[in-house]
Amino acid sequence: MDKNTAKDQLEAFQNDFKSLQLNLGLFFQKSRENIGIKSIEDFANTYGYTTSQYRAYESGKANPTLLTIFRLLKILGLNENDLFNFTNNQDRKSNDTIAANARKNKIEQLREQVAKIKGGEFAQEINDVSMLRIFQTLVFCGVSRSKAEILENFELKNTTNNFKRSVGMALELSWIKMTNPESRNSPEQRYVITEEGKRVV
Repeated sequence: MDKNTAKDQLEAFQNDFKSLQLNLGLFFQKSRENIGIKSIEDFANTYGYTTSQYRAYESGKANPTLLTIFRLLKILGLNENDLFNFTNNQDRKSNDTIAANARKNKIEQLREQVAKIKGGEFAQEINDVSMLRIFQTLVFCGVSRSKAEILENFELKNTTNNFKRSVGMALELSWIKMTNPESRNSPEQRYVITEEGKRVV
């Protein structure tokens, strides 16, 4: 093999590898957004990554290990087949199916956890939209948030009823907690995920 051929092959390999990195990053980004986690910071805070580390995964600037990829798939409610289908088949219908499966899996994972605490009948009475919102609240509260911030994240008006629907169940299950429980109505009140909450997301 002459030097020019070897150089061309190396360049082709590097280009293919970079394309794989970018596709993997895009997959993680779309999957995170599909389950309603709007920001990299929220995701990183909840799942134990630094913001810069996880941002590098999504931008295709880092090489996650197989163990990291496997863990991220489980967090996102996906499996390796979803990853292969996404990187090998970029059509919208396929990716919409992956997104729907991810949301469904996260909802069912959380419903199982609710059932363990409150019973299966109670868990089944919670509709999918509400269940997904509980999950999204837990992740959003990876850092302490105010009532207004939580409702703004869901594009809801800042009312007591909206807050109860969005946060009430997570509070009742001790998956999030008040930062100032002695003064429930304090203007400085914030809400943050608990260790129990981290275990269910």
